[in-house]
Amino acid sequence: MTFSSRRTFLRSLLATGGALGAATALGACTTTTSNGTTTYAVDVTKILSLISSVESGLTQIASSSTVTSVLGATDSAKLTSAITTVSQVTAQIAANAASSVSVTVAKDWVTTAESAAGAALTVLESLQSLLPANVNVMVQAVATLLPALAALIGAVSTSSTSLSAPEAQAIIARGLSTN
Repeated sequence: MTFSSRRTFLRSLLATGGALGAATALGACTTTTSNGTTTYAVDVTKILSLISSVESGLTQIASSSTVTSVLGATDSAKLTSAITTVSQVTAQIAANAASSVSVTVAKDWVTTAESAAGAALTVLESLQSLLPANVNVMVQAVATLLPALAALIGAVSTSSTSLSAPEAQAIIARGLSTN
């Protein structure tokens, strides 16, 4: 699935409330009912783990001298803007790491981060043939985490790549120098 169609799919599911229906089935979500009102809450630490890996992967890619030599001014600005947005979302999530938040708040974080990261990945994928293999593996690892991130709130349940979320996080944690 392309990033554009995945984004469209994610947005349509989120717009129809698909995340709420699946929220209770996921380990990152809890449900409480009090006085007839059901509240869905998302474990922020699980979202923070994945979004931090996305941010780290994109930052490592953008900091690579090989990547910066290939990017033109326009693509560099797009990548920087995307990383800035993901960093802002990461900061919002980190500020709430000791608590659970509503599915609506988590959905907003995921939608914003997915959109920004997807834009960055689109730029990087357009330059794929010019980038070294270790950068392309990092791009794949970041791409793997986007549906895994959305799955935490029930919007998407499978990844379109061959990596699992833990494998993708391990690749990003190792960095570009050892891939």
